[in-house]
Amino acid sequence: MTKSFKLLSFALLLAAAGASYLFLKKPSAPPPSEALPIIAITQIIEHHTLDRVRAGLMAELAAQGFDEKTAKIVYENAHGNMSTATQISNKFAALHPQIMVALATQSAQVLSPLSTATNTPLVFTAVTDPVAAKLVPSKTQASPLITGVSDFMEPGPQLDMMRAFLPTLTKLGVLFNPAEINSVSYLKEMEKAAKEKGIELIYAPLNNTSEATSATTSLVGKVDALYFPNDNTAMAAVGAIALTALKHHLPVFANDSASVERGVLAAVAYDRFAMGRKTGEIIVSILKGKKPQDIPVVYDTPFEVVVNEKTLKALNLSLPQALKAIRKI
Repeated sequence: MTKSFKLLSFALLLAAAGASYLFLKKPSAPPPSEALPIIAITQIIEHHTLDRVRAGLMAELAAQGFDEKTAKIVYENAHGNMSTATQISNKFAALHPQIMVALATQSAQVLSPLSTATNTPLVFTAVTDPVAAKLVPSKTQASPLITGVSDFMEPGPQLDMMRAFLPTLTKLGVLFNPAEINSVSYLKEMEKAAKEKGIELIYAPLNNTSEATSATTSLVGKVDALYFPNDNTAMAAVGAIALTALKHHLPVFANDSASVERGVLAAVAYDRFAMGRKTGEIIVSILKGKKPQDIPVVYDTPFEVVVNEKTLKALNLSLPQALKAIRKI
């Protein structure tokens, strides 16, 4: 047997052994990342209030064992653009997530059809009126695939807080985006409560953040104070609103603490971090097998009165004795 023939025989033997190994070898397991549950989160716009909710959400997920090692968490921000929000929905469709999470009403509305089409649970948070947004059938009933946390707050305490600062308040300017169903729905409730208290609401539309200064200025001389609800456009433009109003010695009220931190006088505000943690609890419950329809929408996040001391001093106002448990910023 020649040397070349021996080498050829040995090569053929190795090839046969390799083929046999490949034939007998079991399919390899997918990489760990492919086996992780996908949690797809989207936020309609970047502002401190929603960022705080998201921070609480992420903290709760981590506390319950869902981090980068045990889950694939995808986060997308639409930056206030509905076309971008739609693109994000298309991206989520391709991801096939185990659960989707929407911060604010518009994001939830965009993801709702995808949830139905793909049978994917959707958890919303910071949605003022999930019924008007057609996310759930009633305040006490979740949808088969959709539930979450609402930031609806009765308007009465808001108006009482404003009157405590300004006893002669009769005309209240309201900044809001007419395209946000959450704002439109809430202001209908506030108008009823304001009428009972002898307060007239005077509206100024805020279609985008670039209109903040002009919309605020348009109310100067017509109202005793300004207010905006949980309106994402107004909250994103709070810096310009507060600065413009202060130049005209006009108090501004809101109902989120982040806006107070950025110059608004005062608010009856939810604890947004706690709201995020409650949202995280719902997400984990669904990931562990609980059905969304068995989780009622949450409406009872703790709240407090928050006051900006610097703005209070600039407006030459004092803390009302009638208000209790005030947190100063």
